Amino acid sequence: MGQEKIAAGKAPPWDINVVVEIPLRRDTVVAGAGAAGVSAVYHPGNYGFVPRTLMPDGEPCEALVVGSVSVLPGAILRSRPIGVVELAGEDGGGGSRLVAVPLERLHPFFMDTTSYRSLPAALLDQIERFLVGFRDIEPGRPMRVARWGEAEEAAELVEAAIASHRREQSGESGR
Repeated sequence: MGQEKIAAGKAPPWDINVVVEIPLRRDTVVAGAGAAGVSAVYHPGNYGFVPRTLMPDGEPCEALVVGSVSVLPGAILRSRPIGVVELAGEDGGGGSRLVAVPLERLHPFFMDTTSYRSLPAALLDQIERFLVGFRDIEPGRPMRVARWGEAEEAAELVEAAIASHRREQSGESGR
């Protein structure tokens, strides 16, 4: 199925589809000798994008769906946003990334999670390290977390990105 045929969600902004590009992953990479040379690579969720969205940088809205089950790249996860992370770079770059949880029917563990603040502090740290590390791929262009936003802000971001995509598809330029 082409990405253009995948909806942004069943009932956006609170029921969105995330097309997974990078699955949840836990493994260890040995970068050198001894214990100091071992570094753990951990993706705290399935990372991807919300189809039929357009952010100011011209890319779809990106999202990290926290959980304990890894899915294959290309899988579509119905999710609910619980927050947003604003990234900032020294060069002015950055952007927003959604933090979401799987819908209750997929994973009831997150049924009562309505805000990123409900997640364990260790998981929030892992999310920050993943997002900063994922975006900090060019030497000399470091990223940092500027701030976290609540679920309502994440929902507004999804709505704005859907509206921007619609304008782009209809030939209007809202940028």
